[in-house]
Amino acid sequence: MATIAHLAGNPSGWRGDGLGQPTALVVASALMGGLALILLVRPGRRALGATAALVLVTLWLELPNAGNHWLLMGFVAAASLLSLARSDSWQWFSRTGRWIFFGFYCFAAFAKLNAGFFDPTTSCGVFYANQSLASFGLPTMGSESPLARIAVAGPVLTELSVPVLLAFSRTRHAGVLLALIFHSVISLDLDQHFYDFTSALAVLLCLFLPESTTTRLEERATRPSLVRHVTVVLAAVLVGASLLPSTYALAVVVLRVVAFVLWVPFAIWLIAAVARDGLHTTSLPMRLRGVAAWGLVTVVVLNGLTPYLEVKTAVGFNMYANLVTVAGESNHFVVPRTLHLSSVQDDLVEIVDSDDPALEVYAREGYLLPERNLLHYLAEHPDSTVSVRDGDGERSLAGADGVPLPLVITKLQPFRAVDTQNPPRCQAVWLSAL
Repeated sequence: MATIAHLAGNPSGWRGDGLGQPTALVVASALMGGLALILLVRPGRRALGATAALVLVTLWLELPNAGNHWLLMGFVAAASLLSLARSDSWQWFSRTGRWIFFGFYCFAAFAKLNAGFFDPTTSCGVFYANQSLASFGLPTMGSESPLARIAVAGPVLTELSVPVLLAFSRTRHAGVLLALIFHSVISLDLDQHFYDFTSALAVLLCLFLPESTTTRLEERATRPSLVRHVTVVLAAVLVGASLLPSTYALAVVVLRVVAFVLWVPFAIWLIAAVARDGLHTTSLPMRLRGVAAWGLVTVVVLNGLTPYLEVKTAVGFNMYANLVTVAGESNHFVVPRTLHLSSVQDDLVEIVDSDDPALEVYAREGYLLPERNLLHYLAEHPDSTVSVRDGDGERSLAGADGVPLPLVITKLQPFRAVDTQNPPRCQAVWLSAL
């Protein structure tokens, strides 16, 4: 379900090559979607392993524009593949998956402890709350409204509480229920596909439930019924629609309305099933097994540290957080200075004007970007010209001035735009020159 949600929320068919030919991402997504449907209809180790492998392939193809949820699913997929090679596959995977969740979620919550997120005029909490309200035609909240304060404090307190609740057997079940309810509520946004993020979390939250509960969920989910048949048909429609070029019908009717028709009942069913068990003590083994498990969890932790090390500032489990880490400084309350291991952000440029619409956004919205990013973008768009300003004054650049970056750098070391406003605004979309 998490794979299908990702395809619906991030349709690969919309990222065409301009020549009407399917890209490698479309082909990989088609195979992954087909396998996910098979896995939904008939769960099995082969389908699981093949789907997990294609999750890693699509993750690589989507980088550096991949969402944090898909990087998380990449770690889950890697754990799945490693577990299938072991005799104790479920015990190994379940323990490793729990620690992957802890690593991801703790960094996601920690990133919000900054001046930008706590300011209602700029907070991503208020921004996305208003976006969700507006998508349903409801009145939005002003930055001075008491509701705006709740939109700031609510996510911070909830996300900081979830790992603590999950850490103890007596409160673990409550932690799962709290996280499922909270993230399902914030995924009710018709203008943005947060259901893909929530479905990825649900994968790992189920690992904190007793095996008796997950066994019962599996039995109910695989039991033949009209609801199950309708679910499979809707999932197939979403997979197919995600592979086609963008049209109004696909964008609004299929990938927006149909996706929520499938997602909302699924979320309600899962929450109700967990709530039906009541709040009770849940004892689970947490000790990691083997070098591979320790290595995978270590990579998760290192990825969460990257913004504070300035190794990269995108896809570092710092989404929806207003976090800014630039040139040794940070707006974070706990980490006011970074280790500044990379000098990429020492050379930030301001775009004054450009004939490239994607670059013109930087000038219009007031965002700076590393010169390295701009030169790479120009190398890939040789017909573009741009006027920039930095500490040495104003100058013009063209495609001939572009300097392409190595593939591994563009994939694994992306840097987001830097806001000129203080406090920094919520960056709701990827800008082009990553």
